[in-house]
Amino acid sequence: MKKFLAISLAIFACALVAPQFAFGADSATIKKNMAERKPKIETLKKAGSIGENKAGYLEAMKDAKLSEDDSKLIEAENADRKTVYTAVAKQEKTTVEKVGEIRAKQIRSKANEGDFIQEEDGKWVKAPKPAPKDEKKDEKKDK
Repeated sequence: MKKFLAISLAIFACALVAPQFAFGADSATIKKNMAERKPKIETLKKAGSIGENKAGYLEAMKDAKLSEDDSKLIEAENADRKTVYTAVAKQEKTTVEKVGEIRAKQIRSKANEGDFIQEEDGKWVKAPKPAPKDEKKDEKKDK
C-alpha cells in the first residue's frame, strides 16, 4: 500500500509540480504539448470516440471513425504518457506498466460522467455520475 501511495504521489508530482526534474530538458515541451492536446482529447471523449484504457493510455473505441489527425493526436499523447510513466518508473524503481496501471486508476476515479473507461478486468464502461458531496462535511469545513 505504501508503494502504491508513493508511486501515486510521484506521478502527481512529476506530471504537475516538477516535470523538468523527472523528464529533463524535454519536460517543458511534453507538458506544453499535453496541455495543447487536452481540449481535443476531451472533445473526442465526450463524443465517445476514445476512452482511457486500463494501462493508462488513450484508446480508440471499437466503432469509432477517427480522422488521421485524431489518430496522430492519440499516438502523440500516448507517446508522451509513456515518457512520463518511464521517468516515474525509473525514479520509483518499478515498471512502466505498473505506473500506467496506477495512473489508469487515478484517471478512472476522476473521469467525467459518460467518458469511456476500461475497468481492471478489461470491460469498457461509461464513467458514472460523480457521487454527491457530503453536505455535512462541507458545512463543518466552512465553520
